[in-house]
Amino acid sequence: MYLTATTGRAVVCPAGFHSFVARRCLAILSLIAAASAPVAAQTSRVFDSGIVLGGDWLQANALPLDRDAVHSGSVNLSLRRHSWGVEAGFLRIARTLSTVQGGTISAGPLLHWGPVLFFPTVGVLGGKAEASRDSTGYDFVGTGGVVGHQPRYSYSSAGTAGGNVALTVEAPLFRALGVRAVASQWYFGGAPLEGDRQRFLVGAGLSLRVGR
Repeated sequence: MYLTATTGRAVVCPAGFHSFVARRCLAILSLIAAASAPVAAQTSRVFDSGIVLGGDWLQANALPLDRDAVHSGSVNLSLRRHSWGVEAGFLRIARTLSTVQGGTISAGPLLHWGPVLFFPTVGVLGGKAEASRDSTGYDFVGTGGVVGHQPRYSYSSAGTAGGNVALTVEAPLFRALGVRAVASQWYFGGAPLEGDRQRFLVGAGLSLRVGR
């Protein structure tokens, strides 16, 4: 039992009382930290192991798309083992005058910063490229001396292969579901893309852990 003595309006507490309160507060904070640490660790490690299904919309840096076509995007399945991951999927890149699509495979390390997972990868694509070019268009002078251009497009299609470097950033959203942001730089071969071989993609999507 702890007593206090009063002098006028002031309350005088024994010296041991403050140390007792400090010890109790420290003990309570230690219990809270010990209880929450496993939960935080489990949340931050949701996507670093097992099988993860991902999907991304990748048209963010190439809008508007001036044609009636499905936007750029990807669907992939990755196998992850704590410090590394391997990913396979399908990628589509749509631009106003071209389309590249095909199967992809990539790999890279898994890096953590708190609950956020960074997944830098190097990958390859094998698929098909299609492009239209204004190859036979001509200029003309209209009424009032206004100069115009009449485009005439030629179409080409062929197989393509490409390589990329990419960074995927994932954060847990709810249980096995997470949100992700993606940025990647691609370079493609193939005759239809001559003179226009690079594609930079930025987008966002969702991740879902579907297996251990």
